[in-house]
Order: sequence, then structure tokens, then C-alpha cells
Amino acid sequence: MLSDRLRVARESLGLRQADAAGHLGIAESGICDMEAGRREPKAAQLAALAQLYKRPIDFFFSNEPVAQEVALWRARPADAVAEKKIQREFFALCENYQSLEELLGISSASPLPEETIPKDDFGFQQAERLAARIWEQFDLGAAPATSLRFVLEERFFVKVFALPLASEASAASTRSHRFGPAMLLNSDSMHWRRNFDLAHELFHLLTWRVFRDPAEVSSVESGEEEERLANSFASHLLLPEGPFRERLDPFLDKAGNLSISVAQLQELARSFDVSAEAIVYRCAGLFHWRKEQTLGIVEKVHIVRTRRESEPVEMLPSRYISLTVQAYRTGLISYKKGAEYLRKGFKQARDILEPSDDGAETDRQITVTAD
Repeated sequence: MLSDRLRVARESLGLRQADAAGHLGIAESGICDMEAGRREPKAAQLAALAQLYKRPIDFFFSNEPVAQEVALWRARPADAVAEKKIQREFFALCENYQSLEELLGISSASPLPEETIPKDDFGFQQAERLAARIWEQFDLGAAPATSLRFVLEERFFVKVFALPLASEASAASTRSHRFGPAMLLNSDSMHWRRNFDLAHELFHLLTWRVFRDPAEVSSVESGEEEERLANSFASHLLLPEGPFRERLDPFLDKAGNLSISVAQLQELARSFDVSAEAIVYRCAGLFHWRKEQTLGIVEKVHIVRTRRESEPVEMLPSRYISLTVQAYRTGLISYKKGAEYLRKGFKQARDILEPSDDGAETDRQITVTAD
């Protein structure tokens, strides 16, 4: 029922009836009456509520059961209301993405693998082996961070979005029955931090059924052990042993000890597109450094941090944008819907949706005949 869906949409964001009423400019009793079924919202009011609740209009008229989606956060925003709003926006983007794929008749030919080792048998050795297997299976090459996101999005159709999160918050992931595997990154983070977060969240997607019950949808949490395993996986995936040892060879003495400067550590980090700290911890594992020794080197890396520019990140994946343009130009979605999907105003969306003269040429059908 419309009334029930209005209530579910509001509560999923942690909003009070007074908040919704203030958004519409009506008395709180008006929202109460709508959610009790005593009155229906006017078309303009429903549109305003859909915008506030980050839901498509169709959601309020659907007869399907309301799917409760949950995200696994690496570090949640401190503000619970802000967390719910961010999470709802993330899910709304994923739902848009899924709608575009359905409209265009696209389905993933390469489902993301799922680990099946029982939780009690899954330790650091299994995490490292999983990283090695995924590195080889995904053909990530000598610098996996430079290609991992592209492979996940284009080959496995993982939905990866980036939104500005609170400074204390980090990435999140979900494996939804509705829209499949998806990740949320912090657009405010340095790009090498986002690279590590991407690999970290990939571990959770690969082991989703190992560490949590698929039937439990009220909430999902990860324990300290699972987070350490995810960090180990990310480190081994982004710094694969073969290519990493090869890059370290020039810094080894005859006894096999590593002799490397902070500047050289920073250069290694650039080449693998990860943080210098990630390089230090990977070396610590390979050469069995003591904890005190490792922390001392990490401190030196922090002190002698060289300037390193971070690449900006687009909130929307390039594939998502491409599908939106394709759906609009083939008449499957309206201009208004296209602008909504792109999170742009009408004028800004025009530059993306409307083909230029050059674009019109590239859209023209090409026919090749045999001689």
C-alpha cells in the first residue's frame, strides 16, 4: 500500500514525520494521515517526498514486497542519520544502475566468484591464497591497482560508486538480491586509499556467504578478525608476491636483507599506486620484520611524506554514464529521468545526453559488406 511505503521510505532514512512535513511545508498531522491511509499525497507532494526519500516514484505504487537492503561498513559515519541518508543514496544509485541494465537487456556473463570455505576454516593462509587466485583469474598484471576497478565494473558488472563521506567513515559493500554486488568508496579519500578500500571491499563480496547468513537482512557487521583478513587479502592482491619481489630485488644485499630508503619506498608506492604504508606492511610480512621495527618505519614514512597528487574520482562509474546515455538515445528513458540518473541539472545533463555534431556521426550505423 502507498501509505505503508511512505512510512518505510521515511523510516529507512531515520527521518521523523516532522522532518517530512517540514520538507513539504505542511503540518505534521498531514504526514501522519498519509502514512495511516487517511489521505493520499498530491502528485507534487509525492514527487517531493520521493526526492527527499531518494526513491523512484514507481516504488510507492509497486505491489512487490519491500526489499530490505543492508550495507557492510568498514567504518560507519558517526552520525546515524547521515549514515542512513548516505546508504539510501548508495542503494538508489545501484537500483538506477540495475534498471538501466534491465531496460537495455544486459545481464552479467561473468558472475563474481563466491568463496565457499567454512568460516571456522578461513584464516590468513586462505585469504592470501584467495588473493593469489583472484589476481591470476582477473589477469590484473604487475600493478593490480591500476586495473582492478575497470575489471570489476566491465567484466563482472560490480556497481562501484563514490560519495563524499564523513572524515571518520570509510568504504562499504553489499551483495544484494536485487542489484547484485556493489561497493561504496569515499570520494574524499586519496586515490591510493580508494584503491586499497576497493580491494578490501572485494574480499567482503567474495566471502559474503562465508562470514554472514544470507537470510539475516536486518543488519550486517564484520568482526576484527574478518577485517584483518580483508586487509591481508587487499595487501596480497594489490602487491602480488612475484612482481613485488622482482621490484625489491635491486634493494637486497647478498644476505637477502632489504636495504631501502624512505624515498625509494615512496617511489615503489607510486609504481603500484598504493600508499607507502601498504608497501611497508607488505615488506614486513615478506621479511618477517618485528612489530616495533615496522611501526618505526611507518612513522618515518609519515614524517618524510613527499608531495603526491591524488587523482580526482567521479561519483558515477563510466559504464553507468554510458548506459544512461544509451537508454536515453534509444528512447528508453526520458530526458528528465536521464538527468536524474546522472545527478545533474537539465543544462549540465544536456552536454552528456544530447549528441554533438561529432557524436551524431559516431551514433550512425556502419555497415561493412564483403568484396
